[in-house]
This record gives sequence, structure tokens and C-alpha cells, in this order.
Amino acid sequence: MNRHRAAPLAPLATLATLGALAWLAVLTAACSAEEAPESRLSAGGRLSGDTAGYPKVTEPRPFRFPVDHGAHPRFKHEWWYVTGQVGTDKGRRFGFQLTIFREAIAREPVDSPSRWATSQLYLAHAAVTDIEAGEYLSDERFARGALGLAGAETSPLRVWLEDWSLTGRAGERDLEGRLAAQSERFGFDLTIHSTRPPVAHGDRGMSAKGSAGNASYYYSYTRLATGGTIRVDGQTFDVTGSSWLDHEWSSSALAADQSGWDWFSLQLSGGRALMLFRLRHAVDADRNFHSGTYIDAAGATTTLSSGQIDMAPLGHWTSERTGVRYPVRWRLGIPDLDLELTVEPRLENQEFAHSFRYWEGAVAVNGRLAGEAVDGQGYVELTGYGAGKER
Repeated sequence: MNRHRAAPLAPLATLATLGALAWLAVLTAACSAEEAPESRLSAGGRLSGDTAGYPKVTEPRPFRFPVDHGAHPRFKHEWWYVTGQVGTDKGRRFGFQLTIFREAIAREPVDSPSRWATSQLYLAHAAVTDIEAGEYLSDERFARGALGLAGAETSPLRVWLEDWSLTGRAGERDLEGRLAAQSERFGFDLTIHSTRPPVAHGDRGMSAKGSAGNASYYYSYTRLATGGTIRVDGQTFDVTGSSWLDHEWSSSALAADQSGWDWFSLQLSGGRALMLFRLRHAVDADRNFHSGTYIDAAGATTTLSSGQIDMAPLGHWTSERTGVRYPVRWRLGIPDLDLELTVEPRLENQEFAHSFRYWEGAVAVNGRLAGEAVDGQGYVELTGYGAGKER
């Protein structure tokens, strides 16, 4: 589906900056259901542009919960990202996604009496994969961080854009919350409860994004017990399952020679988990940048770097809608852990194709770890691919 909602526009004088107007104009221009695929914005494109004057992530710093569950508005980019797989007691399975992005459009708080004035813009993506029906449903919304339309708070936890939200109670280690998003053909109302403490990625939470000095602060709840309802085309299903929450913020941009990324969040049998990503070099695959975190059954973490990660596509899918070819089947290897996995999509067509275009989908995992069989589930995100440009 292709429904786009924007906050009503105030007179030009009330816009916080010309940057806000430009950002909204780009999104509005991209909202036509008949647009050419190449006119859509890439997810990687969000991380390009002017980041001068915004604080950079240059060294580790301890996370402070629950404060760090909220917004970090002086940084350029931030997102709260929840994906999961759930099912009914009769075996019908679904994947789901709710992502809320924050984008700073001014380096300093706006000094204006206008209630419309803001230095922040918000964008939200929601999707449901109906695995049995073989259908992927998605939608997006965007609004300025003013008039209560969108924002992020910590006491209690509330990250929202209109009535799409992550709300709840967060402590130093635990998180209990609710995810809510309703669109025309689909929706979900789900509770989440952490069964493991948050995991800090990279160097004590500072996740490097290549050799150009780019980095983010990044942590995850890798196992959230999940339950509630999913609605698809007028039918409501009671579901239970597991989900994963990422929270990341930075002022970095993709380097000029980086074309996009491939990201994996995998929940493995035996209580283990794996996060991996690679940033693809535009012309030289030998210069791809890899990173990851392995979490063992006891919750201990192992940080993984480029030389420790093998990542190779096994099969592709081409979108009839956009003509873009994505690598949706993968072989992943971590020789140091004696770990080799095959990742298969639950459904090939899980392309999010609205103002921003990328592949974001539920996957199944099988393989071997230390000589024993291992399986699991997760989500994969593929960005920066275009017709004829996959690598």
C-alpha cells in the first residue's frame, strides 16, 4: 500500500529552518504511488548530507538507562527499531516491523514562540509479513517534532509518531513495553518484555561504521518476549513470539565510497544471538567493512570485526514493482566460533517501497555451531541496491 501522512503545513515563517521545508518537500514529492522507482530515496541516503557542526561519536561512553532509551536530539540521526516473528496457536506465522526515525534539522534548539517551531523531524515505518498468505504489507508516516505530533520521552518511555508508538516502563536492565501501529490493511498491538539485558555493540557501545571515523552509539535487546494481536485485512489474530529492539544514534554519514549496507539480527536456538552488518564499498568488494556481536547462551558477548566474518549471497530476488534485485539468501560464517549459517527469507517479497526503498524481512536460519546443529529466526535489512547494481 502507499499511504503517506504529513503534519499540516504552517505558514512558511513558522518553519524551524529551510532544511525542514526541504526535507518535507522531498518526502512529499516522493509520495506519488505512480512515481518512478529511481525517484525514491534510498535508506542509505538518509545518512548522507551535511553533518558538520553536529556532535560525533568519537569514544565509548557508558549507557545510562533508562535515560538513553529516550532521544539524543543534538545528534543528527537516531532510530528505535523493533522487528520480530510471532504466531498463533494454530501455527499461522507473521513477521512485523516498527521503526521510528528522528532527524535533527538544526544544530541548536530553535528559539521561537511558534508552537510549530522545531529542530527535529520524525519518520516511521511499519510492516507486517503474512507468511502463510505470502503477502507483505507496509506503510509510512512523517511529522515534525512539534504540537505533540511526534517525539521521544523516557519517564515513562514513549517514542511516537501520531498513534504509532513504543511505550512502556524501562529500568537499568529491563524493558516492558507496548508496540502499536494501525494502517488501512494491517496493524498490530503487541507487548514486549525483555528476557535478557541490553547488549552494547562494538567497543562498549561505540559501533564503528568504516575507516572514515564514522561511528554510532548502538545497543540492542536481543530477546523480547512478545504477545498481543496482529490484524490483516479485517482479521485479528492472537499471537505470541519473540522480537528484537535496536536503538542507535550518531551524526555520521556513509562515506562517499560506501553504497549501502546488509544487516542481520538473528535469534539462535539455545538462547544465543548474532548481529552482523557489512557496509558495501561502491567499487571494491575487498574494501567492504564488516562488524558484529555474538551473544552466547549465558549472555556473554564477543565483538566481531571484518577479518572474522564471512558473508556471501546465495540467491537473489527481483522486485516486479521497482526492478531492484536483492540478495535475499545468504551464507554467514564466523570461523573463530566454528559457526556457519544459511539464512532464507520467509517470503521473498519483503521490499519496503515508499518514500524510502529497501528490503526488510523475516528470515529463517539453519546451520552448525561448534559441530552441532543450530537453527533460529531473525530479520535482514538490505539497503543501497538499485536495478542492475547489486553486488
